Amino acid sequence: MSDARPAHIAAPVWLGVLLIVTGLAGLAGAFALSVERIELLLHPEELLSCDLNPFLSCSGAMESEQGRLFGFPNPFLGLMAFPAPIIMGALTLGRVAMPRWVWTVFSTGVLGGLVFVLWLAQQSVFVLGFVCPWCFLVWMAMYAMAFPLWTWALGAGALPASAGLRRTAARFSSWGWVLSLALAVIVVVTIMVVLPGIPRFLFSF
Repeated sequence: MSDARPAHIAAPVWLGVLLIVTGLAGLAGAFALSVERIELLLHPEELLSCDLNPFLSCSGAMESEQGRLFGFPNPFLGLMAFPAPIIMGALTLGRVAMPRWVWTVFSTGVLGGLVFVLWLAQQSVFVLGFVCPWCFLVWMAMYAMAFPLWTWALGAGALPASAGLRRTAARFSSWGWVLSLALAVIVVVTIMVVLPGIPRFLFSF
């Protein structure tokens, strides 16, 4: 049976804008974390600008084992990875129809990124007991990017799926943001419940 999916796919403009905005947000978070990591190495005795209280801390995250999972600081991964959605978004705004395999590889990479930041969020909240503000920005960028991309990719045939699943995804592709918002809300509520010092600090202003 032949594959009915198109060989080249041009994504909608809204997806291009989303990829650029979320890619820039994630890159900004990764860059800020990289700068703070260098500052921590140069001035280990000083507090970082993002060390707000014991529950909101960048230095604690950077110095933990989770902060260098692959043997080097995690922010360096972001510096390498987040240009990809920015490039994909720019090509999309240029109305470039890219090969299907490009979208498949990119969507799979976003899946890996989402799994990684979800693991980091779990470790941060339940194991380390604090949240890194810049890390939180990266988490939110990944949440906002992932589900709209996947629902569109499934509906457009960029990802392998049955014809029925493609039709369903195409029908609800504009609602992928609801899944992203739901995940963000779940993570925020979990942080507020598990780390009560954070809402007390925020509401003190």
